[in-house]
Amino acid sequence: MSTIGAPVTVYSTSTCPWCDRAKQYLTSQNVPFNDIDVAKNYEAALEMVRVSGQQGVPVITAGDEVILGFDQAALARLAERYGGPKRPPLGLLAADADEYLARHPEKAAKTPEGTKGVYVGKIRPGTVAEKAGLEPGDIITAVAGKRTPTMGKLDGLIDTLKAGEKVSVHYLRDGKDENGTLQF
Repeated sequence: MSTIGAPVTVYSTSTCPWCDRAKQYLTSQNVPFNDIDVAKNYEAALEMVRVSGQQGVPVITAGDEVILGFDQAALARLAERYGGPKRPPLGLLAADADEYLARHPEKAAKTPEGTKGVYVGKIRPGTVAEKAGLEPGDIITAVAGKRTPTMGKLDGLIDTLKAGEKVSVHYLRDGKDENGTLQF
């Protein structure tokens, strides 16, 4: 995500695995940064030594802050400050439907036998799930056209989405098929 004029600068070399990790982390957090290869730019190498006092890479700067090496805690603070839009939370308290329904036979009576999905227990106000119209008792069976037989599978799918994305959600409500849209 190398961006000219970005508030963050990464001094690196093409042979440094820790430089690659730092840049991958910043990119994953939507942090715009300038990537300067100090092996190819002597003036930048001198500037890096001047601001950091060392010749090793990576050196990451943002304003007066200087991060030496791959310091994930310091990079996380940068990401919090300079990162792009964050995806809002789905906002569910849920469980694997088959396990939940096995423990609550009174709820299973309205559900087709063998249903796999995610049983919605509670929904936090103002979240993506509430805005999509999901309600406690719904069983989410698919998101973005992909089956969600377990909480783990649902979490994995949600983790791939970015702020601003819209995806379909398929669920059962009182045993009837329903569809909606999750707007992140």
